[in-house]
Amino acid sequence: MLQFHMHVPSEHTLNGEHLGGEVHFVHSNADGSALLVTGVFFKAVQGASDPWVVSVLDALDKTSSNATASASLTSYADLVNKAADAQGVFNYAGSLTTPACSEIVDWWVVKKPVDVSTADLERLQSQLRELHITDDGKNARPVQPLNGRVVTALL
Repeated sequence: MLQFHMHVPSEHTLNGEHLGGEVHFVHSNADGSALLVTGVFFKAVQGASDPWVVSVLDALDKTSSNATASASLTSYADLVNKAADAQGVFNYAGSLTTPACSEIVDWWVVKKPVDVSTADLERLQSQLRELHITDDGKNARPVQPLNGRVVTALL
């Protein structure tokens, strides 16, 4: 994995609706000319908790926009596999969601959202709010037209 990052609200929609958040796990080929990104939705559910999300939020508490910190995170495989096994994934050829928005991404978006607590989603937005590039803690690109792209649902 090259990197991961999170968005509030989700950048993709499910049945035409944004969810509370979305994480992107970015993988690259050797020369960086093609990317595979796995997207996982976050759905706010009172009292829910996801260990991976909590570990990331705890690590973010130790960083700032002008300082870095290292953290040991648990594998994200359980997060992705549990949700993907439940309802499958969507796949399409698309673009980066940040400038230059290059069309080099093989997107795999997990259908079933991961339940996270409302407090954890608010915590993520609060952490994103500290970044000057967000709109009051919101950092999602507007949904783009399909422009002839085919979205395949896989179970």
